[in-house]
Amino acid sequence: MRISGEKIPSVKKKVSVFIISDATGLTAEMVISAVLLQFKEVDPVFKKFPYIKTKEQIRTIIDQAEAAQGIVIYSLVSEELRVWIRRETRKVNLFAVDILGPHLESIAKMWNLIPTFIPGRRRRVSEESIRLAEAIDFTLKHDDGQGIDTIQDADIILFGVSRTSKTPTSLYLSCNFTLKVANVPLIDGIKPPEGIFDLTMQKVGLMIEPERLAFIREKRMKYAAARHYLDIAHIQRELEYSQKIFHQIPGIQIIDVTHSSIEEVANKIIEWRQERR
Repeated sequence: MRISGEKIPSVKKKVSVFIISDATGLTAEMVISAVLLQFKEVDPVFKKFPYIKTKEQIRTIIDQAEAAQGIVIYSLVSEELRVWIRRETRKVNLFAVDILGPHLESIAKMWNLIPTFIPGRRRRVSEESIRLAEAIDFTLKHDDGQGIDTIQDADIILFGVSRTSKTPTSLYLSCNFTLKVANVPLIDGIKPPEGIFDLTMQKVGLMIEPERLAFIREKRMKYAAARHYLDIAHIQRELEYSQKIFHQIPGIQIIDVTHSSIEEVANKIIEWRQERR
């Protein structure tokens, strides 16, 4: 029994939304998503069909949409395909929305221009996004000495003792300059990976004053047991060892990070890189 004044929960209407695009379909999906969000009663189920080029492909999608009693959203630059899909959806009384057509026609008339009718003009942005994702993925997989078997694919290798900002500098370079960056820790008494000095990409050694390094390590240290990690004499030996390693690496750029931000260090690396192109 319903109590007086009690609200009856609304039941959302599921709507199958068939998105047809001659590129990725992202534009059409974002537009129709923004529209449907304004209707609380609608629960859209998106079915995206990217890189559609032929009437035969579209016919199959229209048949599916008709069977599901859904709606069709299309983002096609080809005037022939747009006219055809409009005619075919009307034949079966299927609701369809042309995302690009009206805007192409309006702007063409306004400025007396002819569109290029080339699909996927935004693909270059997508390719740049993919390169950025690949650079970040590489950098994460080559952090702190990992991924040595593929380190030859790096654009830059950073060397330094623990807590000289290797990881954040690597990620800054990767995220802001789309560079694949590996970083290798230098540990007193342990030789760096075999053959790494002979690789031809840009190499950078990070140095720091012992007192500053001790301060940073003390702030970040989780376990009190490793007291030598903070000992100035031990830190001095680590830094001397790293200097010894740097002298074995031809053409290495050495940067003192004692009083520099990650951004400043990254900019020095990029400037050095540009000067040697």
